[in-house]
Amino acid sequence: QDEETQHSLECIQANQIFPRKQLIREDENLQVPFIELHGESTEYVGRAEDAIIALSNYRLHIKFKESVVNVPLQLIESVECRDIFQLHLTCKDCKVIRCQFSTFEQCQDWLKRLNNVIRPPSKIEDLFSFAYHAWCMEVYASEKEQHGDLCRPGEHVTSRFKNEVERMGFDMNNAWRISNINEKYKLCGSYPQEIIVPAWITDKELESVASFRSWKRIPAVVYRHQSNGAVISRCGQPEVSWWGWRNADDEHLVQSVAKACASDSRSNSNKIMNGNCSRDFSNGGDLSDVEFDSSISNASGAESLAIQPQKLLILDARSYAAAVANRAKGGGCECPEYYPNCEVVFMGMANIHSIRKSFQSLRLLCTQMPDPGNWLSALESTKWLQHLSVLLKSALLVVHAVDRDQRPVLVHCSDGWDRTPQIVALAKLLLDPYYRTTEGFQVLVETEWLDFGHKFADRCGHGENSDDLNERCPVFLQWLDCVHQLQRQFPCSFEFNEAFLVKLVQHTYSCLFGTFLCNNAKERGEKHTQERTCSVWSLLRAANKAFKNLLYSSQSESVLYPVCHVRNLMLWSAVYLPCSSPSTPADDTCAPYPVPGSSPEDQPLGRLPKTRSFDNLTTACDSSMPTTNRRSSDPSLNEKWQEHRRSLELSSLGNPGDDPFDGDSLSKQGRAPVGAELSVAAGVAEGQMENILQEATKDDVALEEHARGSLETAGKEDEIALGKENRTENLQGYVSDI
Repeated sequence: QDEETQHSLECIQANQIFPRKQLIREDENLQVPFIELHGESTEYVGRAEDAIIALSNYRLHIKFKESVVNVPLQLIESVECRDIFQLHLTCKDCKVIRCQFSTFEQCQDWLKRLNNVIRPPSKIEDLFSFAYHAWCMEVYASEKEQHGDLCRPGEHVTSRFKNEVERMGFDMNNAWRISNINEKYKLCGSYPQEIIVPAWITDKELESVASFRSWKRIPAVVYRHQSNGAVISRCGQPEVSWWGWRNADDEHLVQSVAKACASDSRSNSNKIMNGNCSRDFSNGGDLSDVEFDSSISNASGAESLAIQPQKLLILDARSYAAAVANRAKGGGCECPEYYPNCEVVFMGMANIHSIRKSFQSLRLLCTQMPDPGNWLSALESTKWLQHLSVLLKSALLVVHAVDRDQRPVLVHCSDGWDRTPQIVALAKLLLDPYYRTTEGFQVLVETEWLDFGHKFADRCGHGENSDDLNERCPVFLQWLDCVHQLQRQFPCSFEFNEAFLVKLVQHTYSCLFGTFLCNNAKERGEKHTQERTCSVWSLLRAANKAFKNLLYSSQSESVLYPVCHVRNLMLWSAVYLPCSSPSTPADDTCAPYPVPGSSPEDQPLGRLPKTRSFDNLTTACDSSMPTTNRRSSDPSLNEKWQEHRRSLELSSLGNPGDDPFDGDSLSKQGRAPVGAELSVAAGVAEGQMENILQEATKDDVALEEHARGSLETAGKEDEIALGKENRTENLQGYVSDI
């Protein structure tokens, strides 16, 4: 009886608090041209020039004769009238929409309507995610289990802190402890309620440290390397100011992080067996490209086996000049003299204002009609790929320190909620295969971005009265772009595909889900967003086959070492270029991409026509199947691979009739399992693998890059990276695709 009463109240709330609005039609014959979501009500339907335009409380829908525009209102950044009769809509994800009207008055009417609905809300309940959830409660009131699956994240997300502490193997008896000093956010409003600190650091000392760190964001441990015990911690900048203030408790805490790593029992046993000496990076200045390459290429030696604290690396995301300039505003950086056994490195990453300017330049370039003749030089001038390169290098530096040098790392920028989560989350993604699974990636985003207070409301512009344009910046989008670059270089290492990332970009801004509302966990708790909105992970769940990477192998590289140079990075065309998004499921009831009612085949996969792709990997490698239908970047490449394939089959030592490139082994994970690799090794010596690749590409020095481009145009689902480091491991998948 109580449950029925509760459901009745929820239904009353949905109808009364979020009532449907009356539809206004410019023509009585016009109908709503899309399937409405729960809680969505269309307010206007009219005609544009050669199009039907509709506006609901969630989206703008424009149906042209040969195409459809379907964009959430919160994804629109600005609307302006151009050429008297044309509306020009700029979106937060780099897209630009143009709509032509027959009369000036009609154009002005739609301009006013759109400007009224895209402005930041005066109260958070005005966002569609609350109406959507309330109406879902009404629809699924009698189907509680289905409703729970629709709106809630999994247990791996809700219990992430406890699970992560156990999974990473923190020594909670001797080295570390969980502090509840921030219970109910009484110490820091932008930090989680539970944090990991060295076991001997008291809460009184933490209070003292909080008074010295920007926004009271104290050094907190967020990751432990399971093999060697080295940790990653994050914080805000020290408030040194021009007066050169010091804090003894802060200096003690930073040094204690390194000591706790050394006292960790697992770390100690690992260091005895695999003791590596650490490498020093250049102190006091920004890390140049030459210094970065040399620091990465120099192998660690085993010169010291003594069990002692490793030299802690303090990675400051800013340039040295920017860090010093922050002293004028009360900030600053650590002085190495006051932090013994520590080393400070400045990465020279741009601030949010420079990133915003770069993104605006990129958006302007990508929406030029027609494509500019100086595309490559114009793309370079935006500096977008350069910014990605610096971010990847920063994360890779953390990976080398933790994985190879067994050194603890402390990461911060100015406030610790923009560049810091970019570096830390990217480093964790490179270090730990768990975060490259669908569930692990959800935990990573929830922990590093949401729990530690990235200001989504201000950066995305959908917070209450968040009108300050100087606070907006695509920080999270930039990080997702880096994840996409990793997917390109390591196509078998991620359980989720590119469509997963594209959908996450869209719903970062759409406000269909409540995951990215507010600026921190404290605000989300006060607004009860978890109880009153749906989670984006209910859509991007591991069971959703539309977001599965068919090439994923759980046996792929444990730690990823990507190539970070600008020449190895690619523009994310699926996000930044029009008509380039990968297909998404037609029954995607939680999101309006693609257009409801359309089939996946109707969605554009790229700007070039799709050639035959190996959707059925089992038959793709069948020797009886002709391969001439597959377009190649070089006709001779297919011939050479066919010759080598026949030679491999003839020289195979397996059972008669066994194919060393058996399609069944490739179909399961996208790459051959151990058994298949052994059969290949039986047919060809280990050293011959590289010789085969070299012979196949000796006619064209640039063939590797050319082949990569050919694979990209053939469709995202059969994309195989041709990086040198992955050649031998990905050989079988490469053969099947050529």
